[in-house]
Amino acid sequence: MTDDRQQPPMAQRDERPRPRYGEYAPEGWVNPVAPVETQTPPPGRSDGTAPTPQAGPRDATTPGAWGAPPRPGAGDLSGARRFDRVATFVLLGIGLYSVISNVVMASTFSSTLLSALSGAGYSTDAFTGQEALQRSGVIIAVLTVAVFAITLMWSIRRLAARKVTFWVPLSAGVLMSIVQMVLVLGVLFGDAAFVQSILDGSGPSL
Repeated sequence: MTDDRQQPPMAQRDERPRPRYGEYAPEGWVNPVAPVETQTPPPGRSDGTAPTPQAGPRDATTPGAWGAPPRPGAGDLSGARRFDRVATFVLLGIGLYSVISNVVMASTFSSTLLSALSGAGYSTDAFTGQEALQRSGVIIAVLTVAVFAITLMWSIRRLAARKVTFWVPLSAGVLMSIVQMVLVLGVLFGDAAFVQSILDGSGPSL
């Protein structure tokens, strides 16, 4: 006599490969003999896979990050640096004017200077060093051009490096004034007749 009652279905056999000793279980494999509560997948997605790590907020200290403080622009200058730039360009402009004046006056340096001395009341009739004075004017013009070229290049490099620069053209101007005064006075006071005329009281009356 056969039993017409429906037999309970047998547990389906797990066809997935079992992990061997020393290796991890394949993805999605669950131990069929383990308690039910231990088979609960970790919190995450519904398919039992590990949750995908979410990208954290961008570091605010990295360049370009949201909320990062703006980097100071190259055009943002402090008051001291702005003053240094303005003073440097003004002094370079004065130096350029001096260069042009010396070059233009180089060919007539002797006559121009003697005319200026005569206009100031000094007698230049006894002066005999016109040729030496003219050579001094040419030397002054050449030195002025060379010193200004060096000063300009050095000033530009220091300005690009954000260094204090105004003292460079200032020092160059003081140096060239001293050189010019030494050369001119050396020629004038090297003429004994001209010096004697000054000592004799033929200079300007006060």
